[in-house]
Amino acid sequence: MADAPDTGRQAVEPDAREILSVPQLNDRIASVVQDTPALNGVRCIGEVTDLHKNSTALYFTLTDGDAELPCMIWANRYREMDADLEDGTKVILEGDIDYWVEGGKIDLKPWEVIVVGDGDKTAAVERLRSELEERGWFGDDNH
Repeated sequence: MADAPDTGRQAVEPDAREILSVPQLNDRIASVVQDTPALNGVRCIGEVTDLHKNSTALYFTLTDGDAELPCMIWANRYREMDADLEDGTKVILEGDIDYWVEGGKIDLKPWEVIVVGDGDKTAAVERLRSELEERGWFGDDNH
């Protein structure tokens, strides 16, 4: 059996390296995220997908091609915004990247939402609907 390739890491004695609990590591990650100016006040454009609401928050994914970013807006903040979000809405979001310590998840928490139109998925559905209408699929004689 061949030896494993050398990855450049040196063996470390167990006592020589700090061992963190999950909450300690999550706290450390959160402090790095919160203390990084490049992650505060970011603006990002994409399409709203997987939208769901409850009494406290609005959750959705901002997508662009194959890239995704989870987002969350507190319900009281959303009610104050001049935006009506639904799946397929293309938006520009401005907010802060946040790390949820308890869940170990990163997301964008926008404080501003600018609706810029229909996203790619909505546009594709509308194109398909128009094409089917032209072929008579939605005409009055098709019940």
